[in-house]
Amino acid sequence: MPRITIHPAICEGQPTVRGLRYPVWQVLEWLASGLSADKIQAAHPALEPEDFRACLAFAAGRLKPLGRVAEAPQDEKTEQWLLGRQGQWLAEQEFLKQLWERSPAINPA
Repeated sequence: MPRITIHPAICEGQPTVRGLRYPVWQVLEWLASGLSADKIQAAHPALEPEDFRACLAFAAGRLKPLGRVAEAPQDEKTEQWLLGRQGQWLAEQEFLKQLWERSPAINPA
């Protein structure tokens, strides 16, 4: 079972931890604010240690530069693939921008 899931009916289609209504961005925000995984897990016992690593890996995978995608298809040089990957990158950047704007710990109002 994948640790990070996306379902349109759960958290408005945002990536979540195992469909538990814990958005990945929320877990990352808790970690970024300095909370330890143990403290987060104590407050949210449904989360497992592997969930924290999965959230970090998910974020790292989304931030890789275009030239560093490990599992790129054989036709990665085609214009269609490049345009698709560029669209994905732009969507991910928009997601990160929204995360930044929502985070009071990082971006005080």
